Amino acid sequence: MSVLLHDPFLNEVSALFAEFNETKRALLLDAQSTLDMQQKTLIKSLINENDWDALNQISEGLPSFLGLHINALTQLATSLDLLLQDEKSKNLVDRALTFRAQSLRIAIRLHKQLKSKKALLAKTEDIYNRAFLSKRFPTSFESKEISLLQSDAASFQADLSAITSEELRDAVLQNVATLRIRDANKELTSGLLLTPQMEAIIAESVPAISRGEPMLLIGETGGAKTALAEHLAKKLHQEGHEFISGFGDISSTQVIGAHELRVEDKATSSVFVPGPLLRAMKAGTPIILDEINAMPPEFLKRLNRILQLVPGEEYRVQENAGRPVTVAAGFVIIATANEQSSERYRGIFSLSSELINRFGANTFRVEYPDADLDFRDVPVENLLLATIALSNSRGVLTPKVTETELESVARFAFITQQIFSGRYGEGFDTFISNDQRIDGRPGLEENVFAPRTLVKLLNNVRDSGGALTVAHALKRFVDGVMNPNDRAVLSHIMRTQGF
Repeated sequence: MSVLLHDPFLNEVSALFAEFNETKRALLLDAQSTLDMQQKTLIKSLINENDWDALNQISEGLPSFLGLHINALTQLATSLDLLLQDEKSKNLVDRALTFRAQSLRIAIRLHKQLKSKKALLAKTEDIYNRAFLSKRFPTSFESKEISLLQSDAASFQADLSAITSEELRDAVLQNVATLRIRDANKELTSGLLLTPQMEAIIAESVPAISRGEPMLLIGETGGAKTALAEHLAKKLHQEGHEFISGFGDISSTQVIGAHELRVEDKATSSVFVPGPLLRAMKAGTPIILDEINAMPPEFLKRLNRILQLVPGEEYRVQENAGRPVTVAAGFVIIATANEQSSERYRGIFSLSSELINRFGANTFRVEYPDADLDFRDVPVENLLLATIALSNSRGVLTPKVTETELESVARFAFITQQIFSGRYGEGFDTFISNDQRIDGRPGLEENVFAPRTLVKLLNNVRDSGGALTVAHALKRFVDGVMNPNDRAVLSHIMRTQGF
């Protein structure tokens, strides 16, 4: 089998096929946005018939960029025909294609098996949630079902019997990775990458917030607190939720509601217009209070009572002459807060112990990815994020970025995140000055290459078509840092990672 994976001839054929398919896809996509239906149908049929002469003839009347694609396709098709003109070459390619199909079939089966393990655990959560929502313990039958499901998940082993060689194993693993990237791409596109940390928080919090108990997510900037809050709100209520972004001048009238003057039948009257909080109460939908510690303490005092409300209770609205609003089932407050640091996060206030106690056991700390790894470990979650950001919807990594660059940018992100979080220890402390160690300050005080930043920057690299390199994009990010100490530390980390 090794000849199928390492034969120079097959590598050349594979590269040409990949370039041919990518060029064909580019032609069809560009034609879709510029040509009428008849022209698009004609181009598609000529490609399917491999009629390059006819395709070249019609290219003269098309935009020049389409003609460039057609010319490239013709050259690639000619090169492939020359390579595959003898029977020996065709047989070798046929064997390689058979091998590829075999590895892909096994990979798809394994991928489904791995997803079925997650499905088993999800079923246990559903049984627990059903009991919690009804304010009861699981029945003895439900408990037995939970035990069986957990046992099946714990004893799960992937069926590897079809893998008969190291070459086939490597090909299968590569295909499984591609399928995982495609799934992860869909997750991230929908708003949240479901890492083990995120799945654990979701599993633990859903029963409580389903009962209307408030929830608080605390963490550093860019760590996906808001994305997690929105994922949870959507999980509870598919039709939508209310959202309030915290800032220092926010007032209770903006959140709860206010009277407005309305003109009807030439008469002016004062009408109370509910704010997002009251709308959520009445409709029975979640509300997200984003960056709650950016809201002034005077306003937060009003929340103490509101956080205690449960569905069915009444809330008397001061702004509307004390008229009551009944809290509908489905209403819940999901709040986020940045870590307490007046130097790092400007304009934030300390949350009172009274307010924090209202959230009780439903307070969760959202860590940066790979938070439990040592300095020399491969930052697998940052690496997955980087891979997704540089891949298309089919899970194919842009050819302009090498695997070395991919791992280096993931490590750069990982190191900056851990240092920003105040982590010391072997490897990390080389980026922290003696003064910072003595004062207990992190090596990065204001700036971090957070997961959100990592994804956006690498999306720009991917979408540039090769015009923007990872190294240049990272340098531009570091050059834009205002804090000179942070800029020096980030530059040093870049150099240690080969940029």
